Amino acid sequence: MKLKIGEESLHGEKSAQHSHMIDVSGGLFGFPDIKEMELFYDQEELPFMWLREGGQEGLAFIVIEPGGIIPDYTVEISDNDVDYLKVTGADDTMILNIITLPSEGNSKISVNLVGPVIVNRNTLVAKQCIINNHEKYSARHILDLADSGE
Repeated sequence: MKLKIGEESLHGEKSAQHSHMIDVSGGLFGFPDIKEMELFYDQEELPFMWLREGGQEGLAFIVIEPGGIIPDYTVEISDNDVDYLKVTGADDTMILNIITLPSEGNSKISVNLVGPVIVNRNTLVAKQCIINNHEKYSARHILDLADSGE
C-alpha cells in the first residue's frame, strides 16, 4: 500500500486523496505526547486509510472503518468517553480500528477490535477507547479479505 503525499500523483494526474485533521489529545495508548493526527486516505485504497502524525517522518497507523468488513461488530464505550467525545449517537461517530501488518514468517493481517479510535464526526475530536464489550473481541482479529470481492 502506498502513502502518497500531495495533490497530484507521479504522472501529474489529480488523485482521489482526502484528509482531515483529528484532535487526539484525548489519548492514543502509548503515545501521550501526540495531540493531533491526520486521517488520510486515497479513494483507490479504501477500506484502508492512514492515521498519521504531522509530517512525512511522523508515526503512522493503517486503519479501517469496520462496518461491512467485521460482521456483527458493535462498540460499547463508557459514559465518560461519550461525554468526552460529546457524541449523541452512532451517526456522530466514526470507528477506526488499527491494522497490524504481518511480520516475516506470518502472512496474516490483524485488526485491533478491542481498542478502536472513536472520532466525533462533527468536531473531529478522537480518543482511543477500550470498549466495554471487549470480552467479545480480540486485539488481534485476523482480517480475511479473500471474501470481500467476487
